[in-house]
Amino acid sequence: MPHDVRAATPPLAASLVRAAAPDARSRLDLPELQSVLSHALTDLLAETRATHAAAWWAEPGEEPRVVAAAGASLPDHTPLASDFERIAALPGARDLRECDAATGTAGEGYCAAVPIAANADGAAAVLLLGGARDATGHVRPRTLAALDAVARRIEQPILASLAHARLARLDADVLRLDRLVALGTLVAEVVHEVRNPLVSVKTFLQLLPERRGDPEFLQSFLDVAGDELQRIERLLDLLLDHASPRMPAPGSGSGAAIATVVEAVERLVAHRGAAAGVRIESEVAAALPHCAIEPDALRQVLLNLVLNALDVTPAGGDVRVAARSIGRVVQIDVEDRGPGIPRALRRRVFEPFFSTKAERPGGLGLAISRRLVDQAAGTLAIADRPGGGTRFRMRLPTTPAPTA
Repeated sequence: MPHDVRAATPPLAASLVRAAAPDARSRLDLPELQSVLSHALTDLLAETRATHAAAWWAEPGEEPRVVAAAGASLPDHTPLASDFERIAALPGARDLRECDAATGTAGEGYCAAVPIAANADGAAAVLLLGGARDATGHVRPRTLAALDAVARRIEQPILASLAHARLARLDADVLRLDRLVALGTLVAEVVHEVRNPLVSVKTFLQLLPERRGDPEFLQSFLDVAGDELQRIERLLDLLLDHASPRMPAPGSGSGAAIATVVEAVERLVAHRGAAAGVRIESEVAAALPHCAIEPDALRQVLLNLVLNALDVTPAGGDVRVAARSIGRVVQIDVEDRGPGIPRALRRRVFEPFFSTKAERPGGLGLAISRRLVDQAAGTLAIADRPGGGTRFRMRLPTTPAPTA
């Protein structure tokens, strides 16, 4: 007794809905597709009493291939793109003898065909039926109707699955473009940050001729140059890895020793401060816990803040760095004696490429600093400094100091 083709509708639709679920890959699940089409072909043979049937599938830009087949005496040939295109252009189920599609290999062993999931881009699949001619050599209208009904039954789920696959591919393309944009931003960040250590090394080299006989100066130069060259190397590694500086989760890892980082930053900017006539003062509470941020990242943030403070502080003024512990948070302030930042601009100064220094390009330092602090689960905010100027206040979660 012939099977009712409608009886297979629920499981077939359910299978393709699963294939189109949000966790589907950007390409259709081929085993799932083959299972759906195989069930459809089996039902088709039972309904029409044909001897064999096959389903051809074509991915965009790829050659068609047989993805499912049922019955005996299957034709042994590879689908041609020209045959697939001719069948894909049919308005519905047709006798191949009565249409142009019979001019290729599709006419060898098959007598009827129908396109599936046809849209503006063409059909995604075609069903072919063989051994279904009557005594007069024609395919009966009832057989064509059954072929057309099977195609229509599975068409909508396939179209939905195809639409989801296209969206998934678009998502992948967007992620790729986003990664390229991030790479461009990262390049700009590295260029910006490499300049700071180079300035320090350059300053020492300029002083070297007149102080080459000073052992203490030479040792300081060697220490600074070595540290800064290693820092540049790490920044370049960061670029190659195409990743942000790795931050330990709050409360884990050794983190950064505040006093050590503040001392290193003071040493880096001491000559610039002296040349500008600006005092650099620091006040770091004793026995501060470590911060849950990498030492390199904290030094990068503090260096950006202190250099900005030096740029806006007039000669005779001071730049102050203070750090203290408040519960499970370490608070670090960097204060300048500049003109201050209007409240209307305080949110914008953290935007990439926004700068209040119209006379020269820049605007990345604070954006980088905010991002690094955010990644460490901390905060970075702007306030007025008592007596005039600006205060940048950074708060970072603490992490246990490393044990010996």
